[in-house]
Amino acid sequence: MTELQKKLVQQKCNSMNIDKLLQLVQTNEISLEELPDLSAERVAYIEENKNKVPNLQEQKEWAEIVPLLDNKDEALLSKLKNYILQWESTRPTDNHVDEALKLYHEVEEVVNKAMAEKEEADWQAVDPFSKLSLIGHLNKYPNTTHRDEIEENVWTCYNKENVADLNDYLTRFPNGKFATEARQMLNAIVEWDNTKNTGDIFLINNYLQNNPETPFRNQAELLITRLKQDEKNKMKTEPNNYEVERLKKLLTEHILTPQELIFDNVLPENVLQVLLDTDVKNDLPDINQAIHESTPECKEGYTDVFFFGVPSTGKTCVLMGLSRSDSLRINLAAGGGDYASALQQYTDVGITVPRTPGSFVTTLEATISSKASQNALHRINLVEMSGEEFAFSIANNPDHEFSFEDMGTGATELLKNDNRKVFFLIIDPTANVVRINREITDGFDEMTGKPLTRLERCVVNQPTIIQKMVNLLENEKNAEIMKKVDSIHIIMTKSDTLGDAVEREEKALQIFNTKYKSNILEPLLDLCKDYNINSHTGFRPKLYTFSLGTFYVGGLYEYEQADSNKLVIAIRNSTQSERKQTLWDKIKKIVN
Repeated sequence: MTELQKKLVQQKCNSMNIDKLLQLVQTNEISLEELPDLSAERVAYIEENKNKVPNLQEQKEWAEIVPLLDNKDEALLSKLKNYILQWESTRPTDNHVDEALKLYHEVEEVVNKAMAEKEEADWQAVDPFSKLSLIGHLNKYPNTTHRDEIEENVWTCYNKENVADLNDYLTRFPNGKFATEARQMLNAIVEWDNTKNTGDIFLINNYLQNNPETPFRNQAELLITRLKQDEKNKMKTEPNNYEVERLKKLLTEHILTPQELIFDNVLPENVLQVLLDTDVKNDLPDINQAIHESTPECKEGYTDVFFFGVPSTGKTCVLMGLSRSDSLRINLAAGGGDYASALQQYTDVGITVPRTPGSFVTTLEATISSKASQNALHRINLVEMSGEEFAFSIANNPDHEFSFEDMGTGATELLKNDNRKVFFLIIDPTANVVRINREITDGFDEMTGKPLTRLERCVVNQPTIIQKMVNLLENEKNAEIMKKVDSIHIIMTKSDTLGDAVEREEKALQIFNTKYKSNILEPLLDLCKDYNINSHTGFRPKLYTFSLGTFYVGGLYEYEQADSNKLVIAIRNSTQSERKQTLWDKIKKIVN
């Protein structure tokens, strides 16, 4: 401001526009001290308002809004909203906040009405069965009045068994009406995936029982159907390897029914009834107690019949069959009577007994009627000897050092007696390699007195062990025992796995010729000639096939005497008979 302009303001200070004068004071163009003639009222007004400086930015923003006032649209609404948010709290001089608020509500009503009309028109074009169309409308109109309808239709479009779909729904509608269900579905998918991947029929069945409303019921039921068929196939193709307790569990949990097993030829009705009705623990003798109470007693003057073979080849099954043969009578009051009685009872119901302990040896005293005369008997001691003892002893000793003395105390003492002997070599056609574990006691703990045990492991090759057994028979250290041997023959057990009765003999011979003949037949022939063994067969060992009967799952079987009777005849033909004492013999003995 020039000096001339300032003098002019001083002259007209009481007549000019008070706000213009205020603006000059606010901008420091002139001060109150330079206006000595200014009226007291004007001085008071300026003093009161000189610090209220108008906000130029606010003025600029409002100036931008004014040209838009005639068009009540979203652009104006947005400008008004931004203006109100910026200046409502500060309210600078000459602000237009109150005016903007009033305008905002008016424009909002107009805009909302127009938008609602437009949205409704767009909504008519939305495909209610298209997730893309529905989500597109929601994205365009976030505050749509059709939100609930959109959510419901979108939910029906999702694959409830798809993790990506469920996560997509939760991303779009985190608090939606189906959010809880979606999260439950996700948990169900994880649980089902973990369950189905186990391939465990019991876990999958439990899943169905615990989740009756699962969306995967059809999948689970189809999977159980397939797994049930797998179980039944294993029962039929590998009955000896299928655990009976597993079958019982399938029945008790109602995964399989008795009718299914019968209709699918897994088990005949009578064998199944044995399974359902027999409580092995309570209805049958305790086999371990019977073993404990049995002792090896080879009665003098009898022929001792030995069965040599690795574990699980079926030696005990041979004894079970013989124990119930009509052609052979066992003395249940003899040393091995408790064990023989247990074998008979297990045979009667058609259940195999567990493997015998590693050091177990016992004898079953028996008689066989002579074919030539009912007054003549063949008296024998059937020797039950652990396959573990046999396999470990032969496998762990070099041929040139090993003798029958190393077979274990019980077996050694029986082999050394003066009785005549019959040897049977047992072969399992279903196995080449056998893995054996046995517990060895190495003394006792000084503090507790408890036995110090360790686990001894052995992997044996059956053809090799049989060959070493033949080499053992040839060993000069065993000559005195071999001089008392009348016959040596071979039994191929588990012949039910070789086909029907007609096929078994041929298949057994084929297996023997393929795996054993080249290594043991010639040595056996030479051995028999040297010791006059098998004199009644031209020194040749015979090959017998044996099965307890028709086997089913878990060692259940229907006993058939045919093979047992054949072995009884083989034993009878290999032993000397003794004339039974008649009544006249007893009278003569009394008279004399």
